[in-house]
Order: sequence, then C-alpha cells, then structure tokens
Amino acid sequence: MDIAKLEKIGLNLNEAKIYLALLELGQAQAGDISKKTQINRTTVYDSLERLIQNGLVSFVISANKKVFKPVAPKKLLSQIEEKENTIKEILPELECLFAQSKEKEETDIYKGRKGIKSILDDILKCKEYVAFGSSGKFLEIMQHDFIIFQKMKKELKINSRVILSESSRKTETVKVAYAIFKYIPNEFSAPTTTLIYEDKTAIIIWGETPVATLIKSKEVAKSYKNYFEMLWEMAKV
Repeated sequence: MDIAKLEKIGLNLNEAKIYLALLELGQAQAGDISKKTQINRTTVYDSLERLIQNGLVSFVISANKKVFKPVAPKKLLSQIEEKENTIKEILPELECLFAQSKEKEETDIYKGRKGIKSILDDILKCKEYVAFGSSGKFLEIMQHDFIIFQKMKKELKINSRVILSESSRKTETVKVAYAIFKYIPNEFSAPTTTLIYEDKTAIIIWGETPVATLIKSKEVAKSYKNYFEMLWEMAKV
C-alpha cells in the first residue's frame, strides 16, 4: 500500500503507518503496534488518540489493557462526504466574509499632473461627485486638463456640487467649471481639494508637484460625504 495516498487524504505519516498496521493485525496493543511500525510507543499513543478522534480506530479494554482495532476503511469515504457537506453548509458565510475583505480600505498615492488626471478620468466614469476645498490651484496647475474635464462632465451630464471659499466667487475656475457652487467664509477654506465619488475619496495637495491620496472605502467616503453635506447646509449660494 502506498502510504503517500493515505497522507493525501489527511493522515500524517505515523498515523498512516499505524492504521495500515492495524488493518494487517486486526487488533493490537500499543506495544505490538510500536514493534511493527518501528515508531516509539509515546508517538504511537499520540497518533492512536488522533485516529480515535477521527473515527478511524476504536479500542476495548481487555485484561486492564487497551486493545486497538481499525475501523472499516469505508469510514474514510464517509468522512470525506461529511467534510464536503460541512463545507457546502458554511460556504455562503465564507463567501460573504471573503467579499467583505475585498471591500476593505485601499489607499493609492498619485503624483504630478498625470496622476491627478488619472483621478479626473476615473470621476468621468461615475454619475456624480461632490468636492470642497482650494480652487485656485486646480486650474492653475492642471490647466487645459481641468478645462477638458469640465467639458467632458457637461457632455456626460455628470452632476457635481462644489464648495469653495468666498474669495473664489469670481475666479476663472468658477467661470469655466460645470458645477453647482456654494461658498463658505474664507477662514474655513482648506489648502487641499477633496473629491468624493462612489466609494472613493481623493485628497489633493496642491504643491509644485501635486500629490493626491485616493482612498477606496465605503466608510471613509460616507464620512467625508456627511461632512460635505453639513458644509453644504451652512454654505451660501
């Protein structure tokens, strides 16, 4: 008998040797099993205990000594069927947990104009978004990419609501943008631009080389969206 085949169905090497020895002996005490398999008695006892727990070996007490017997080999097949049924039973729950793990937060960093443009291109795939924060640097740094983005928004009928500072009311950014604007006092403006769309939140820092952090998380997006809605209620047209 190829012991490796028994190992493939879940038995370790010692358990496989002991089970095969019992099949040949019919029944035996631990000492006899140890002699036949050349496995030390302590290991034999440990392995027999696991085989008993797995339902492959049983024992009786004879003359105050344990005599071990193998369970019919077809028990191996029924064990596999039991495991298969158990897996089928818990599979929906496992799939649900797997799906939840895929929804965990993911964070990516984008640098430079091309990096920011890739975020704008991503926004063009959704139906709407909201934004708040600094506006002057957006057009200044992104230049024609910003203008193209606004034109594409209009063509695709992407709705957007944007909160800017009062000082931005008459800027070129507002003139070329396709969005609904509201304004808050200058002292509450932020040096960054935050865009929230679908389950994503993009926070852009406008430096000499702009850097954006894109967070993919339903919870984070929901939190920023709630903050936006609070500001929107306070802001003025």
